Amino acid sequence: MNSELVFRFLLLLLLAVFVLHRGYYTRKLGQSEAETIRVREKSPDQQVTNWMNVLALLSSAVYLIAPQAIAWAALPFPDRLRWVGVGVAVMGFALLQWAHVALSRNWSDRPRLLSEQQLVTTGPYRWVRHPIYTAFLLILRAPFFLSANLLVGLLWIASTALEVAARVRYEEALLAAHFGDNYRDFLAHTGRLLARSVRTSRRPSHSQMTTDSSAPATRKASQMPNDGMSTGQGRLMPRWLR
Repeated sequence: MNSELVFRFLLLLLLAVFVLHRGYYTRKLGQSEAETIRVREKSPDQQVTNWMNVLALLSSAVYLIAPQAIAWAALPFPDRLRWVGVGVAVMGFALLQWAHVALSRNWSDRPRLLSEQQLVTTGPYRWVRHPIYTAFLLILRAPFFLSANLLVGLLWIASTALEVAARVRYEEALLAAHFGDNYRDFLAHTGRLLARSVRTSRRPSHSQMTTDSSAPATRKASQMPNDGMSTGQGRLMPRWLR
């Protein structure tokens, strides 16, 4: 079989599984407004991200149906590099499912604070505050490799990075305003999107409250700690990843 057809099929499969996975958990664990204390409102940056998502989907559809139309953006990737995209996506889905299992009913499709929000420090939340967003970045980086197309790849990478940055900023500001200084201790010992080095890592003495798809749980919201600024690990990676 033509390898190009294989990679086009794999890209279609990746996007379909991502949508179905998110739809399954949204249907299963969707939170009502009555359970919500505060939720992220629509904002201009969210509208920009939505439009970029539309453009990313359209570019992917063009690549799947008529790749010659965007052949001007094709990249000379060898097949072995394109298979790296499959591995990246598999790692992303594994992390995504692990985080969902850890969160259970504390997950929400939108960044929000729930009345019965609990705090998760098990699973990947022992080391990373937003593992679901890390999974998004892995899964939606894979189209860059699978399509071997600069337009398709950059649209997915840019739209995902903007959305993740906005969600993380909102969630951590919400926690800072709501829970006070204890959350700062949690921040000092966990990474934002990547685990801290073994040298600086240890299990936090205080747990993090979770707000949306990437927040943790073991106590009720009234007992939860706060936010603060990331310390320590920092100088070797972009600040928004810490």
